Amino acid sequence: MSDIVKDLTNYRIKGIEKAEVEFYESLTRTLDKIEDQIVSLIDRDLPRQAGKLIELQSAVAIRPKIKAILDKEYLPFADKVVRKGFGEQAKRVERQFKTIGIIPPEFQELTKGDLALVKNLKQQYYTQFKDVSNNFTRILSDKVYQNTLVGTEFTVLEKELRESINGIYASSRDPAVNRLVDYVKRNRDNPALKSRVDIAIKQLQSKYARTRTGENMKRYAGQILNDSLRDFDATLNFNKSKDAGLTFVKYYGDVIPTTRDLCRRMVGGQLNKRKNGLFTIAEIQDIWAGRSWSGKKGGNPMIVRGGYNCRHQFSYVNPDWYEEDGEESQILKTREPIIKKDKNVNISSLANPITLTAIRPVSIKESKLRLQKQIDQNAQDSRYPQNSFRFRNASKNVGKVQIRGLNEQQATLVTAIFDELNELAVKYNIPKLRGLKVSPSKRYNGAMGDGVLYLGSQFVSNNTALGKLPITSWKYGDDITKRPFSTKAYRSDPVDRLRNTMYHEFGHHIHQMKYVNNPSDYGYRFTPLIEKKVAKLIRDERAKVPFVKRFIGNSEYGDTNPHEWFAEQFSAYTFGMTDKVHPSFIKLIKEIEDEVVN
Repeated sequence: MSDIVKDLTNYRIKGIEKAEVEFYESLTRTLDKIEDQIVSLIDRDLPRQAGKLIELQSAVAIRPKIKAILDKEYLPFADKVVRKGFGEQAKRVERQFKTIGIIPPEFQELTKGDLALVKNLKQQYYTQFKDVSNNFTRILSDKVYQNTLVGTEFTVLEKELRESINGIYASSRDPAVNRLVDYVKRNRDNPALKSRVDIAIKQLQSKYARTRTGENMKRYAGQILNDSLRDFDATLNFNKSKDAGLTFVKYYGDVIPTTRDLCRRMVGGQLNKRKNGLFTIAEIQDIWAGRSWSGKKGGNPMIVRGGYNCRHQFSYVNPDWYEEDGEESQILKTREPIIKKDKNVNISSLANPITLTAIRPVSIKESKLRLQKQIDQNAQDSRYPQNSFRFRNASKNVGKVQIRGLNEQQATLVTAIFDELNELAVKYNIPKLRGLKVSPSKRYNGAMGDGVLYLGSQFVSNNTALGKLPITSWKYGDDITKRPFSTKAYRSDPVDRLRNTMYHEFGHHIHQMKYVNNPSDYGYRFTPLIEKKVAKLIRDERAKVPFVKRFIGNSEYGDTNPHEWFAEQFSAYTFGMTDKVHPSFIKLIKEIEDEVVN
């Protein structure tokens, strides 16, 4: 039987991690706005001669304008973190106490004392966010004054200001720098891409003379964001448990390569005082007091835990809940570990793709509402060309969600896989899709154009109804005549066949939109950089082999034209079937991932 306390603690931790991702993305957008607005401000308000700054009076007068920008952009972000982030986490703490249930009823819900604590913590952490704003108003203003005083080049001041706000993630006039910066921003917290992120950072540092600027607003604001969410949870949990008379604790959380030795040993049980893994609060304080480590924070260890960026949390328990060997006692075994789910269901991701058995069908209306909310936001992406289109009828479908010819299960499935496409858009640094049309069609199973995905409803219905099918094991090096017509034939699962088609269509979105940033000549005759690269790549590859071996696709359909070749390769690559992916595509897609295509 699962450990209900562990399940509930992990529920709280996952809630923090979800909020952290959401607010860090918001912080990134906020600081990018601040950076652009401040550079525009100094460009407009600071006189210069031959490119050099010349007027101290203007430099002094710019301070309140910098403060106004920070107040307008940064403080609303801080307010949202403490109001929404803290409020939702308080509900998760309350839910833990309610679900366990074997706690005095008066302490299962948030009491007046708890609500007063929540209010005080919101004010306390908002003040910390505000201190960052005030501090960087001073830092940025001082840089303007000092550079004007010595008459430096405007470009020098611009670089200093950008790096004081965003550090290594600062924007540049060089598109190559911006591509690397975007890549590092998107993947800095992805362990699977750590080596590539490190390479990108080294390129910024060596080739483009970028440094990890120590004193930058992104670093300090990000640190407060991370620690405030986790420390808030720990503080509320500690005080609520103290009121309820829970004086023993267990330490929970995952172990990753950067986990501190103390946390690793606590989670792994090497520091256990008892077989059941329980500690008294006094024992935890003794363990923390007797050790030093990098990143350790001062304060109550029940609140600060392992220190800066610590991902672990304590849960407070009664020793009667556990046997001496650590197994749950009968008291806990009678509790049903039911955790109320977040409103969003049927969530899918590239790491954890949803299966047919995991689908919880919802109404067509609910699926459309969920998709429409995403489409509305995606359509605002400024990288999309404005008021011009390459593909016929796209203008009629941008910003719309249309679903006809599907049942509730099929519509729910398409909606769930759409989450994966959003994730792919972030991975490849292109706009997320801005339209979806599912309707009966005799012309296509799927199509893509101008950020609108089209699916034939009969194709979706047939695939989900057929069940598992035999697959082909063809791979590069095998007889070319044995290739399947489509890469769908590599997948036996009906959901994966649908997923394969949606990945295929998203592959078209990559070659259509990568490095396309609202160009003035966008239209029917426009050819994106990646499409030019793919056409040349295929010509070069075919020139290397005799005419009879010029078919280089992983399916017959993939040899239709360069665009279909790219899409079929991409779908196989995204599924991890590298033996069915041409080596030249692997090289190209890794260049795209690393933002080094030229």
